[in-house]
Amino acid sequence: MATQQQVFILTIGIDFDWAAANLQEKIDTAAVRAAVMKGLKTLDGVEGLTHDLYLFIPDKEERVYVGEIEQKLRERSWDGIVVGWGVRAQPDMTEVFERTVNLIKDVSPGSKLLFTGPAPDHFSAVKRNFPHLQPGKAAE
Repeated sequence: MATQQQVFILTIGIDFDWAAANLQEKIDTAAVRAAVMKGLKTLDGVEGLTHDLYLFIPDKEERVYVGEIEQKLRERSWDGIVVGWGVRAQPDMTEVFERTVNLIKDVSPGSKLLFTGPAPDHFSAVKRNFPHLQPGKAAE
């Protein structure tokens, strides 16, 4: 049986505590946190997949949070990067979304960009881009 190559996925999103303090009137931050954690759980136990979560605080100076994201992107060669719904869905986060996507393009040009919807199912996003991966026990 052939050994499949390990797939490395990074999810980038807004810090939950920052969102609770700054977006609470726009979104139910407790529900978002629960949904994201449930979505990430769908990646647990997927053979051939390693995943990591990086949450950032967007109200730091741009050079600070961009530098932090860049450092995370340079930790390894990521096969796929999920840009969280919280970064993409809030109109006032458009500039942060643009900076994040352009940073990914510049620092990790070989990475596929993956997107979840408002009810995150991270495994579906991964499966669309890496169809050889099968759900793990946590996702069943």
